[in-house]
Amino acid sequence: MNTELSGRVVLITGASAGIGEATALEFAKYNSKLILLARRAERLQKLKSQILEKYPNTQIHTCEVDVRNKQAIDNVIANLPQELKDIDVLVNNAGIAIGFETLENQSQEEIQATLETNVNGLIYVTQAVLPRMKERNSGDIIIMGSISGKQSHGFGNSIYSASKFAVEGITDSLRKELVKTKIRVLLIRPGSVETEFTLNRSRGNSEFSKIYYSGYEPLDAKDIAECVVFGANRPTNVVISELNVLPNAQVDTVTIHRDNDFNPMKALSEKYKN
Repeated sequence: MNTELSGRVVLITGASAGIGEATALEFAKYNSKLILLARRAERLQKLKSQILEKYPNTQIHTCEVDVRNKQAIDNVIANLPQELKDIDVLVNNAGIAIGFETLENQSQEEIQATLETNVNGLIYVTQAVLPRMKERNSGDIIIMGSISGKQSHGFGNSIYSASKFAVEGITDSLRKELVKTKIRVLLIRPGSVETEFTLNRSRGNSEFSKIYYSGYEPLDAKDIAECVVFGANRPTNVVISELNVLPNAQVDTVTIHRDNDFNPMKALSEKYKN
């Protein structure tokens, strides 16, 4: 498929699973050059093989790195192959949520891991990529927010929601800092998306993850990936500055119509009540 995205260099964080993985596959359709970052090297290699099987001419560079490590991120960006140094599209996708405990029961380790990944990681990668974009006066910075950055669902969401509220502030400020440039800043806020994200958040409880999405049809990772690519493929004077992407059954963070009347927040309240 030959489009404006053909040959453009795309860097995706958190590329080993979920929305990041789907986004890599989507950009590969358009013959983009891919830089894929994640903590799980074996998953990156599996994705690379999957992409090359479908699109054998795709140029792919993978790096095992934790976005919480600023020095490691700086090293990755500084040591990119020459033909990949001019990044056209940065997709800040890496993010985590841990558990559903109330604020008083969140451990220091879990709090730090969430904030350092979702906030610091976004900052570190953007800081590493932005100077060269400014030199060229072009580029797209696409940031994966969440509807939890606008409204918390009120139980076990305080730290994750805090991180995504921070993402909102960073995005808004960055857009204003770059208004005199040709660099675009796009924020995507997914609603309910069925990926391994909730499985990981529930600490591997596959039964809970299955129930969490029961009674309605959530989005899948490809739905969000298509929105990312759509935003990047607009004419350079068009900026989709903010985009909420929800399944049909969802209105906001707390309002989801379920045919089976299951209330996951009530179930969580019962489980974690004192």
